Amino acid sequence: MRREQVVRAALDEFRENGIGGVSFRSVSRRLGVNPMALYTYVADKDELLSAMYDHVLAEAGSALPAEPGDPGQALTAFFTASYRLMVEYAGLARLVRPTLDGVDLDIAERVHRLLVELGVAEERVAEVQMALQKLTIGSALVADIELPPVAEADAGPDHPLVAGVLRRLDDLHADAEGHFLRTFGLLLEALVDRHQPR
Repeated sequence: MRREQVVRAALDEFRENGIGGVSFRSVSRRLGVNPMALYTYVADKDELLSAMYDHVLAEAGSALPAEPGDPGQALTAFFTASYRLMVEYAGLARLVRPTLDGVDLDIAERVHRLLVELGVAEERVAEVQMALQKLTIGSALVADIELPPVAEADAGPDHPLVAGVLRRLDDLHADAEGHFLRTFGLLLEALVDRHQPR
């Protein structure tokens, strides 16, 4: 058995049963080993959760192109991959945390460099990256929420703007990823300092 197998088994457990379902007992059962065997690969549950997050982040990082190109497209690919993984692993946002692990630093450096190449001033990279990350996490968290049925008539004739929004909600919710992509593009465009020299 390898650490990678332990992490994958934990991710399978997470995907099927949520973060509350991930324990040394459930992961070891999935692997067919004694729970104590996992301590060879991870010190405790916190380390296991960190390893799970790092694994998923590395998957999202693989969406970054190897060759330089359009930084906007590369950022969109990375954050879209992150969004999809967070939807797939519902509750993954709870694992998002600062880290000093090498894989995270490499991916973070590439993302931050892409932001600078796009025109974000270096002193604003943290602010812009956090805004994009929060949009991604928030969008993933609500992607599968079932909206109660509402009708335009529920707004009444005195609230025409609310009625217009209600008309659009079902369409927007039905295409959650498309809505995320459009919102991501709008936010990225708004946050880029176009007069910053590249």
